[in-house]
Amino acid sequence: MNSYEVIFILDPVLTEDGVEAEIGAVREVVARKEGEVAEVQKWGKKRLAYEVKKRRDGQYILMKVRGPGGVVAELERYFRITEAILKGMVVKAEEPRRTRFKVRPLRSQEGVGAATREVGDGELQ
Repeated sequence: MNSYEVIFILDPVLTEDGVEAEIGAVREVVARKEGEVAEVQKWGKKRLAYEVKKRRDGQYILMKVRGPGGVVAELERYFRITEAILKGMVVKAEEPRRTRFKVRPLRSQEGVGAATREVGDGELQ
């Protein structure tokens, strides 16, 4: 199962009950495709950078979802056909890196500089 972050923008005129109904509908879409919703964050009403479907504001929702790849296609289809959703996006979440840097073994100092030697008056051999 893959992890995904789903963000969608709802119509700003929806009431709190309407927002909860849309979140429930998205949960059902995920459940139909054998996925699970791990977390839901309501970011509230925010100003959009540009007009979307003649709206300047929107209610942002972030969901963290786990499921098979079919979940993504079904969510994107649902976002397109639902009028209350202005925009939606699904992104695959990456696993956090365990180490910050790769550790390389130190090279021995004997082999360094062995290719050229100075002989006499600064001549290289």
